[in-house]
Amino acid sequence: MFMKPKTKKKLINRELLKPKHHIDTCIIIESAKNTKTGMICQKYFNLVGYKYRGYFSLPVIGEFFIKILDEIKEQYDRETALILLYDLKEEKSINFFVPSNKSKIGKITEEILSLDRRLEFTDASIVACAIEDKTILVTLDKDLLHNKKIEEQYNIKIRHPKELI
Repeated sequence: MFMKPKTKKKLINRELLKPKHHIDTCIIIESAKNTKTGMICQKYFNLVGYKYRGYFSLPVIGEFFIKILDEIKEQYDRETALILLYDLKEEKSINFFVPSNKSKIGKITEEILSLDRRLEFTDASIVACAIEDKTILVTLDKDLLHNKKIEEQYNIKIRHPKELI
């Protein structure tokens, strides 16, 4: 019996059925470490591209580069960090989230900061991007994980990678 090959349209539709995740900077950095949490982050990244659609927002990329420039002193380690980011993007088909020109991220960021004063501006911006894109935020940040105020106010889930593997 002759079977039709899968069409590109069906493959695209299947891809769109995967849940979207915005991935926080700490997941990228921790995945490079040989620790228990690092192993959890690596296992999570193994599911990105297969089970989940991963996204890095502009605040995540900015924070990643600031950490590379400010905290990593050795040229070899800087190159290794950039290779890690590149490999994750390419191998796991992680996309970038770039807000539209009609974005309300600035307004949402300010609301988040007034809702929870413990948060830093960059973390609030990362959450705002996930809210705007209507995705799950994956993080290790204890101030963000299961933050009921933010989750209820914006109908968003904030999860540890351990919960997703």
